[in-house]
Formats: sequence, structure tokens, C-alpha cells
Amino acid sequence: MDVSIDRVRALRAVGTAGPLVFTLDWLLLGRAHRGYAPARETISSLSAHDAAGWPWMVGGQVAMAAGCLALAVLVRWRLGPHGTLGAALMVLAAYGILQASAFRTICNRSDSPWCTPLPRTAYGHQQWLHGIGTGIAFGTLVTACFAVAWAARHARLPDLARVSSAAGLVCLPLVAWFLLSAESAWHGLSEKLFLLTLAGWTVYSTRRLAAGLQAGESTGDG
Repeated sequence: MDVSIDRVRALRAVGTAGPLVFTLDWLLLGRAHRGYAPARETISSLSAHDAAGWPWMVGGQVAMAAGCLALAVLVRWRLGPHGTLGAALMVLAAYGILQASAFRTICNRSDSPWCTPLPRTAYGHQQWLHGIGTGIAFGTLVTACFAVAWAARHARLPDLARVSSAAGLVCLPLVAWFLLSAESAWHGLSEKLFLLTLAGWTVYSTRRLAAGLQAGESTGDG
């Protein structure tokens, strides 16, 4: 597939910057809130209703969604038809992130040192949609790792296949830990390790695929 080098460069910039901005965002915003416990509290609480600085966290989440979309295009361009599933999953992940960003959660008991808790009934419809969006994002991102690994093997990119498989295998127990540790002292840590892994995978995959397109490597078409 013949693609514009300028477009590849633009996609590489977005796919690299998006996850980095998202990661720096929750790291710095979490530190800015005195009393925020990163091991216990989630990233979603940083964008919760009544949380100070929530627009910054939403901006970081939108940046991550943009990174997912950039990677989706690169996956389809470089890996060809075999990359269709991986690209579609990345698009769904971006949608899930945007839904979780548009419909925000609330601060609860664990957030009380830095954010006033709201009753569980507050913004009930938004909380439900936030949870659905988060589930879509988490599930499709993990599945995308394995889909890209499969497509990369067909495209004879063993390095990308190995990294993608490893990322998926690391994320599976982290997702289980996140689901099983709700309300525990480690709930936030499991989520952050999961998202750090996926952010790193997104950056690596973006740069690997863009480099191949810029170098004129044969694509997975045909």
C-alpha cells in the first residue's frame, strides 16, 4: 500500500504523544492532589465530578483515544487485511475511552482526603455509562494486543508479534486483579500498571509500524 510519508509522520506523532500525555497527566495530577493515594484510587477519580482539575484529566484521556486511532490506521496500513481486526479493536478502544471521558464518575469514600464524596445515587446515569465505556476500552485494548500479534506474525514482524503478545499476557492478570481488588488498597495500582503497559505497547507499536512504512517495507496486503 502506497501511503504519504507526511501522513505516516503525523500518525506516528499522535500515536506516540497521546499515551505519553495521558500517562504524564495522571501522574502529575495525582501528585497535585494532597491526600490522593495512587495505589488505592483510580485514574477515573481524577476526572470525577467536583474533582479539582478534572478537565486536565479528560484532556489526557482524549489524547490517549487519539493515540489509539492513530495506531489503528497504522495497523491497517502496515499489516494489511490481517490487521483489520486489530485496527477495529483500537477504534473501539478509542470509543470506550471517549465514552468514559464524556460520562464521568464521582468521588467516593476513598477519595475523601482530597475530593468531597458524593452519594452513590449522584449522576447515576453517567456513572453507569462511564463504567460501560471503561469496560469497552479495557477489554478491546487487551484483545487488540493479541490481534496485532497475530497479524504481525503474518506480516513477518516477529519483534512486534513478541512485544504485542507479551503486553497482552501481562495485562490479563492485571485486569483480573483490577476486577477482584475493587474497594481494596491496591485497586488503583492494578489499573495503573495495566494502563502503563498498554501505553508503552501503543507507543512501541506506533513507532515500529510507522518506521516500516517510512522505510518502504512490504505491507501485509495480498
